[in-house]
Amino acid sequence: MEINLDTLYPLLTPRPGRTRQASSLDRDPDRGGTWCGLRPAPARRKRILLEPGETHALASLQGAGLITRLWMTTLLPFNPGVLRDLVLRFYWDGEAQPSVESPLGDFFGAPFGRYASYVAAPLSLTSGAFNCLWPMPYASAARLEITNEGSKSVDPLFYQVTYYELQAPPEGELRFHAQWRRENPTRPGVPYTVLEAEGSGHYVGCHMFMQNLEWWLRPPLGAILFPRGFGIGMLEGWESQTIDGEGGTPVVGTGTEDYFGGSWYFQREKFAAPYHGCTVRDYIRGRIAAYRFDLPAPVPFQRSFRMTLDHGFENQMRCDYASVAYWYQAEPHRPFSPLPRPAARRPTSPLANVAQMGLALGAPALLGLALVRGLRQRRVG
Repeated sequence: MEINLDTLYPLLTPRPGRTRQASSLDRDPDRGGTWCGLRPAPARRKRILLEPGETHALASLQGAGLITRLWMTTLLPFNPGVLRDLVLRFYWDGEAQPSVESPLGDFFGAPFGRYASYVAAPLSLTSGAFNCLWPMPYASAARLEITNEGSKSVDPLFYQVTYYELQAPPEGELRFHAQWRRENPTRPGVPYTVLEAEGSGHYVGCHMFMQNLEWWLRPPLGAILFPRGFGIGMLEGWESQTIDGEGGTPVVGTGTEDYFGGSWYFQREKFAAPYHGCTVRDYIRGRIAAYRFDLPAPVPFQRSFRMTLDHGFENQMRCDYASVAYWYQAEPHRPFSPLPRPAARRPTSPLANVAQMGLALGAPALLGLALVRGLRQRRVG
């Protein structure tokens, strides 16, 4: 299958048509809301309010087109939990099943339900904004929705959807897809599935959010360092990509941090490059968040694509794994499994990991202090 790089870099190729934009301006000006308790009329013009259970169409577009940019923001301190309570669903050309389904924060790369600034080529979190530059072509219609599945109103929410209004349908261009998955806890001996797609297309990357759940501070003492890795030993696992079945011969790597462009448990801590990065490396909380986008060389498939990620050697680390996979393919796509309820999407508390690290760091310090006191007592005696 030929990979059309114009699809991945549409702004480098001018398109016949006009640039348009759908936004939150004047979409919901008459509802009050409680934003900062002030309810200023000009601010109400620019934002929308989402009640619990409410679905709002960010854009409902007819005809042929190409979405080039999605920008969103909300006041996170006033909307706790919003990053996994709000769900994005995008539909192309009148399809009944969404091609994009993900909690808001995870889609843009926000780790563990929290905002963490980074800049990559297709996605970024910058200065409180959520930015997406994945090109999204459609032939006859596009509908972008956001649903508040939480128990509290969300106010304010601002957005912009920029797109080309094309004169003719894009020929041969694949449709953009994104799917959120979570496994909490991971299963012993079974790798985590990042994506399982059917049809023809190409895989372009993922965001991964990984948290240790096991009590790693236990004998044998040598295993605390390797393979448990002081709570982030899940990085010892590697990715496997099975393309078109391949007779059971997958493309495999050497370790999780290696796949995401790092090494040695991301020894230099966080970084953000255009195509790969690590946005969270936290020994104390046992958390890792990383991304990789294969824009220079997407992974093509003709019939199917499956990517898995091991959680430690032989998948022995008990973890909470969540991810968003991004790919392009011809429709129809394999239907997604239903998202879990909002309560089941909440990030796992890191307190157990914090307690373990406190014990791990505190025990040597207490032992050293006891030795110093013992030496002093001997000298005095």
